[in-house]
Amino acid sequence: MNRRVAALATFVALGCGAPSTPPPSTHPHAAASADEVAHAAPSAAPSASATPEETRAAAIKGRFGTSCRLTRECAGLWGIDCDAAIDGPYYYVEAQTLKVVARCGGYCDGATCTNCPPRTWTCATP
Repeated sequence: MNRRVAALATFVALGCGAPSTPPPSTHPHAAASADEVAHAAPSAAPSASATPEETRAAAIKGRFGTSCRLTRECAGLWGIDCDAAIDGPYYYVEAQTLKVVARCGGYCDGATCTNCPPRTWTCATP
């Protein structure tokens, strides 16, 4: 009996085997936090023979997720669609750095997004 109590006490003391922090979301449409986006690394480098469009697409997918793609360009900004039509995020990013300027689309719940599109987006928005 004492062995069972000792084993149970050890199990509880070690946190019942549960991780101390929850794992990141694996849902394909989960919006990345600003910190996750800022520190994300491309998942695979494009080949040396890749076209500029392929290189750009690889950088976008590596930074924002495999469901994300460039849909619009305007005045040094890119519109990155991560399935916004089905509640995924839509990012407005600086074209040279991929720094997020505004997060819109499915990321917004009601009126939580007030900078969509950002003021620096001067092109017509459909």
